[in-house]
Amino acid sequence: MAHPDFTLHLANGADDLQVLAFVGHEGVSQPYRFSLELVSPNPDVDFAALLQQPAFLCLDTAQGRGIHGLVQRIEQTACSPALSHYRLDLGPHLLRLALRRNCRIFQERTVPQILETLLDEHGIPADRRGFQLGSHYPARQYCVQYAETDLDFLQRLCAEEGLHYHFEHSTDGHRLVFGDDQTAFPCLGQPAPYVPGSGQACGKPTIQAFSVRLESRTETVALRDHDFLQPRLHLESTAQRGQREDYRYPGGFRDRDRGRQRAQRALEAHRHDVVLAQGESDQPQLASGYFLDLQEHPRRDWNQLWLLTEIQHEGRQPQVLEAYGDAVRDGAIPGYRNRFKATPWDTPFRPQALSRPRLPGVQRAVVCGPVGEEIHCDALGRIKVQFHWDRDGQNDAHSSCWLRVASGWAGDRYGALAVPRVGMSVLVSFLEGDLDQPLVTGCLYHAELPAPYPLPEHKTRSVFRSQSTPGGEGFNEVRIDDRKDAEQIYLHAQRDWEQHIGHDHHLYVGHEQHEHIGANCLLEVQGEEHRLVHQARMTELKADDHLTVGASQHVKVGEGRFVDAGREIHLFAGKKLVIDADQEMSLAAGGSWLKLDPSGVSLSGVQIRLNSGGNAGHGSGAQVLMPVLASVPGTAQPSKSLQAPAQPPASQPEIEAQEARWEEEEAESLEEETEAQEEERVQPEETAEQRITLRIGVFFDGTGNNTANSGLTEQCRRDDQTLLDPDTLQGAIDYCRRFGFDDPDENGVFRRTPDNSYGNAHSNVAELFRLYQDDANRALSAGETSACIKAYLEGIGTTSGDADSLIGQGTGGGTTGVLARVQDSPTHISRQLRDLLRKNPALLVDAVEFDIFGFSRGGAAARHFANEVLKAEKGVLAGLLSPQTAGFAPDFSWNRVRLNFIGLFDTVAALVAPLEGDFSPANDDNPGLNLYLPPDCARKVVHLTARDEKRWNFALNSVAPGHQEIELPGAHSDIGGGYPPLMTERLLIGKPRPVLLYWGRSPEQSKAWQEALAEAEQLELQGLPAGSLRIGTRPLSPSRQRSTASSERHLVLLEVNRQVRGELARVYLQAMHQIATANDVPLEPLDPADTRLAISADLGAIAQKLLAAAQGSALNLSFEEERHLYARYIHLSAHWTPLKGLLINKPAPKGRLVYGNQPRKDHPA
Repeated sequence: MAHPDFTLHLANGADDLQVLAFVGHEGVSQPYRFSLELVSPNPDVDFAALLQQPAFLCLDTAQGRGIHGLVQRIEQTACSPALSHYRLDLGPHLLRLALRRNCRIFQERTVPQILETLLDEHGIPADRRGFQLGSHYPARQYCVQYAETDLDFLQRLCAEEGLHYHFEHSTDGHRLVFGDDQTAFPCLGQPAPYVPGSGQACGKPTIQAFSVRLESRTETVALRDHDFLQPRLHLESTAQRGQREDYRYPGGFRDRDRGRQRAQRALEAHRHDVVLAQGESDQPQLASGYFLDLQEHPRRDWNQLWLLTEIQHEGRQPQVLEAYGDAVRDGAIPGYRNRFKATPWDTPFRPQALSRPRLPGVQRAVVCGPVGEEIHCDALGRIKVQFHWDRDGQNDAHSSCWLRVASGWAGDRYGALAVPRVGMSVLVSFLEGDLDQPLVTGCLYHAELPAPYPLPEHKTRSVFRSQSTPGGEGFNEVRIDDRKDAEQIYLHAQRDWEQHIGHDHHLYVGHEQHEHIGANCLLEVQGEEHRLVHQARMTELKADDHLTVGASQHVKVGEGRFVDAGREIHLFAGKKLVIDADQEMSLAAGGSWLKLDPSGVSLSGVQIRLNSGGNAGHGSGAQVLMPVLASVPGTAQPSKSLQAPAQPPASQPEIEAQEARWEEEEAESLEEETEAQEEERVQPEETAEQRITLRIGVFFDGTGNNTANSGLTEQCRRDDQTLLDPDTLQGAIDYCRRFGFDDPDENGVFRRTPDNSYGNAHSNVAELFRLYQDDANRALSAGETSACIKAYLEGIGTTSGDADSLIGQGTGGGTTGVLARVQDSPTHISRQLRDLLRKNPALLVDAVEFDIFGFSRGGAAARHFANEVLKAEKGVLAGLLSPQTAGFAPDFSWNRVRLNFIGLFDTVAALVAPLEGDFSPANDDNPGLNLYLPPDCARKVVHLTARDEKRWNFALNSVAPGHQEIELPGAHSDIGGGYPPLMTERLLIGKPRPVLLYWGRSPEQSKAWQEALAEAEQLELQGLPAGSLRIGTRPLSPSRQRSTASSERHLVLLEVNRQVRGELARVYLQAMHQIATANDVPLEPLDPADTRLAISADLGAIAQKLLAAAQGSALNLSFEEERHLYARYIHLSAHWTPLKGLLINKPAPKGRLVYGNQPRKDHPA
């Protein structure tokens, strides 16, 4: 029997099953399935021992290509004494997820984290899966799997986020790989030649058929959404390539960046197979999720990389039947063949969106919260619930997201509010039927939660009753009873009842009014009080009665007034007392009396005295108490009993005691300071000499870079502002606006940053300065023979704490220019040396070594400074590095001064000297500046330069020939640092093209538009996200118009609007750090835990290649890695956006200008 081409290897060692035929299908973002026809002389194969066991179907024994999977199904289709036939299905471990259907909730988890959880639960180990993701995926606050299999749930989440997956096979396993761009797909090992017809003449596997079709698809996706936490925020995002639009609401996003990402990926899902290739081959090496390198096709534009998205495999080897004497009768063609589909390599693959479960009805749930809480809500009155179907929830504060509670009325600080309480049964509906957006629409009674009154006995009652909390013993209630002839409105307040009536209060009682007050009744009427009682008034006071009348009291009694005092009646008038009676007045006491009537005055007594001396009688006098003023309820405020009491003011003795304590503390502090000074004076002076080599690190920062100014605004460049609470975030925004930051997005990240030293982040020079060893404020031990100090020179055109100098930044000259910084360097070094000697008075500097770093114009200053050091006694340091300088050895000489290391980031001198006839920063004429570095000037010179810097005004001043120069991907500040962690680029990326537009003619038909479109396609090919580019027109200003009645002049503009990250500079910081420490520069190690220097995960593999290139290895980035850098990390420094009317960032027409390392006539070597 001939050796079989296809073999099946089972993990349990069963090797008597031979492959007769197979068919299989695999595709990107699809679990593969292979159905195998097997034969065996064994009629008793143990099915149970094979099910779910690993197996490998070898398609090509020479190359080892095959399909690994698990046995999903096996059946015996025929059985005879000599030979039995079996059918076996092979699939990935991912198919396990289709065997479980679940309902569950994920909270605050990203989609990759949810996928990891699902794979873990099904026993798929970490080494059998991988995530190659380049984008950031925010955590989903609330994500529900409902009546879906785990596989359907996984597929849906991947489609929603635009993630894809494919499988990589080996003989001992298969690996599931998730990705979000084309870099996740590997290439096949070898090119695939196109040979139409049979491949047998070629003698090797070939592509035998290949066709391409182009199809119209949706050209624009527009998404809109609404966020109730930011109701005024206009949430709309569009990814546009044409007119045919797919408009969706809700769009499933809460910030614009997320919306742009989702719109772009939805558009890519529509268009991923606009161009679709179909082919046939006999190449067993083809696998979905791999790039096919097509060659030798007559259409040259088809000879490129194609992503294999689907493959249908077929194979048959009837020769396995020969050993059993069976004849082949089905006429099938033996051997291997496949049919495949493929898309162009540069068209992003996105899986088609899957419909998510929708629930148009409502569900029941129970309100839940922390243990012991009876009411659990947030500032918006939202609650947490436990769904009855949720098996994982613990009926606590983490069982769900916050659910909004529907109300019959809701306005701006008015409306109706009743927060459902823990334990209540509630009805939950879902916005747009989306299970991820639940809200509470009502509450339900059930057998254990009965109504406030027994039913149907009290069915006429409408009740709103609350319950005191915590504890639940009391209640407040409003009850309306509509029972005929017993109608009633009943109000019950468990404790206080406060009313506030803004104007009038009218009360009508048709029958009787009864009031019972258990304690005091306090009433204050600020106007008049009027009472009318139509019948008798009966008032009983069981204690005293106090009445104070501020003016007059008038009492009118229709018939008689009768006063009965058990002890005394006392009347007092300040001036006069008049008692007037029309008929009679009588006074009687002790048997004597006085009577006045019309007949005269009658006086009767035992004895009557007139002017006989004695005194009048005295009464007790009135002692009236004033009323206590009534407490008035505030307008919609807590009652007085709920408000915190005011802090009582300190008494005068307390104030005097505190002042005395302060005076005592000040006296003690002064005494301690005096003792310390006295102790310092009596310390004996050290006289033993300690000779050292002084290492001096000198750091020249770049134009517009200033570490002090960057430090003032470091908070403003954070991309994690959402971690701040609202008040802190608003305070940060107000603070940052003072420095020119503006237009914060919904996450607090500023879209507009100031173009000055306050807007830039710390440069790599500033970071290296921070890491350089500093002994200036340290006492050296007796055995140390070297010490380090460092000096930082502010970036060109900047001043710490002050505004930037436009002259300094524009020309590189003036008091903040390149030469001025070099002239300032002795002062900075001297200050640090003085601090070192103050701590170490016995030091004597015997030798000096310099480590010099610089970026941009700071790199030019570093090179000029190096030449000043090489000039020895004729340079700017002659007065400082001298035996006459305090701290230097008497025998010190300049032959003991050397340059150890010079580390440069993208040197750009760009000096302008109008008074000397130099008006251009792009030339090599830099008056007064010496950039030449002789070959042996230092132990090591290294220069990291920006490969992608294209600006006309940013000519490179090379150190070659003579020194190491390493070109690396990135723009100018991608190399030297200074970009914020995340920034928005809104730029005119293409040169504006004038066009004359006639009325009724679309600008898309113009040559200028087509040129801009071709340029946009080229930029997309390089890696710019398609959704970030926009072509538009803008009319020329009236002064520049040459229009006619039927036409108008416009500019066709190619604009980019994208977010780009700043972490690439951190890679080059690491590169310079590695090179410097390898050359004995005293730098502290980089802290892996320092988030300011962290490199994002998607940059990790690329960063390793870049670091290797910085060490001298060849830079070997793949095409997709280059596109990834260009898409997310390389800034577009060259553009056509004017700044203050000038095109200072325009691109150089033929690439960047480069000037070599050559001696100058005015500065000979």
